Amino acid sequence: MKFDARTIEAVNAFIRLFLVRVDEVHTGLFFLVIPLFVIVVSAAAVAVVAVCVAFAVVAVALGVILMARRGISAAYAHSVAAQAVTT
Repeated sequence: MKFDARTIEAVNAFIRLFLVRVDEVHTGLFFLVIPLFVIVVSAAAVAVVAVCVAFAVVAVALGVILMARRGISAAYAHSVAAQAVTT
C-alpha cells in the first residue's frame, strides 16, 4: 500500500498539532498523553489487523466450502456414471 506525500504530510501535521496543543496546556501533561496516544494508535492498528484476519478467515472458509461442493458434485457424478454402467 503506497501513500502519497500529501497524505503523509497531513498525518504528520495532525500529530504535530496534537502534540503542540498538549504541550501548551502543561508540560507534565505532555508525558502523560504520549503513552495514551501510543496506546490508542496501537489499539487502532491491532483492530485493523484483526479485521484483515477476519476477512482472510472468511475467504478461506468460502474457498473450502466451494471446493467441498465441487468434490461432492464430482463424487455424485462419478457414482451416477458407475451405476449407469452396472445396470
